Amino acid sequence: MNKFDCFESERLLYRGISEQDADSLVKWRSEGDLIRYFKNPEPLTLKGHMEWFNNFYLYDDSRFDFVIMEKASHSGTSEHARKGIRLRKSVDSKIGTVGVNVLDYHKKSCEISYMIAEIGARRKGYGSEAVLALICRLKQEGICHFYTEIHGDNLASIRTSEKLGFLQYSQQGDFLLFGKDET
Repeated sequence: MNKFDCFESERLLYRGISEQDADSLVKWRSEGDLIRYFKNPEPLTLKGHMEWFNNFYLYDDSRFDFVIMEKASHSGTSEHARKGIRLRKSVDSKIGTVGVNVLDYHKKSCEISYMIAEIGARRKGYGSEAVLALICRLKQEGICHFYTEIHGDNLASIRTSEKLGFLQYSQQGDFLLFGKDET
């Protein structure tokens, strides 16, 4: 897996996060109703995010984050059009993120996380689609054990995980742990 990978599913496009995504990521991680579901529910700053991105994320071989973007019925940027990928007409079609934490090739396991941050993109099945696309991508690399930690009050993510075949196996404080094997 590569930090700058791109892949796609039926309705969505995924690409590795970059410095250009900082404003969106800080906004999504700091505002609205999602912040209460994070392990560290403190708002981010642009400066803090950029320090994390440049000093830690880029060097962490066990973490990979991808921006989720909606496809559409007409071409987006010329770069994406050359690759045959079609995006919404809007310049900013980013709707959230999906990511891999604690990727361990020896144990063939990883933690998966996702966030559908744009309110208008919620309740459309994008979270399920993004997680399935990432699992498919990881299976190509030999990963077959997946887990996720979900805040106990995040009923939408709990339902999504259960729908995808994840089973709860533990609880740590406010967080429920779910796992799934794809062998």
